[in-house]
Amino acid sequence: MPRGASPKRERQYEKIKQSAKKSGRYGARAEEVAARTVNKIRREKGETKAQRSRSKKRSTTASPRKSRASKSRPAKSRRSPKSPAGASRSRRASSNGRGFAGMSDQRQRAIAAEGGRAAHKQGTAHEFSQAEARKAGQKGGEAVSRNRGHMAEIGRRGGER
Repeated sequence: MPRGASPKRERQYEKIKQSAKKSGRYGARAEEVAARTVNKIRREKGETKAQRSRSKKRSTTASPRKSRASKSRPAKSRRSPKSPAGASRSRRASSNGRGFAGMSDQRQRAIAAEGGRAAHKQGTAHEFSQAEARKAGQKGGEAVSRNRGHMAEIGRRGGER
């Protein structure tokens, strides 16, 4: 870690390094990977020396110039004029219809189901243990309980089944 790193980043580095060593994922490169990861985070957060000096220079410039990108043509709309408004594509579907993401939800589910069946047949599918299933259910319950509207509805209904 660089000398200018904060104690928080030092702890983060140690945690990532220990995790990488424990998993054996990077072998002898665990320290390097941890350092690179933390430095990337520092860069993104503007904590590196270069980032700090760059931001100071920007704020002291007298006449801000427009970049080429801002002078370019206006952005086109995302919706393809060829596809009808009620097309059976998910929100995440690719607009150009290529690849897995460009398929309809129904087709994606069919392909995923085929993969699941093949994995079970091959014996490589993941089988939940009772403890794993309990943990997953708890996580799902926590996610649902964050939806206050849903919880309010349940409360209004009371104990009915």
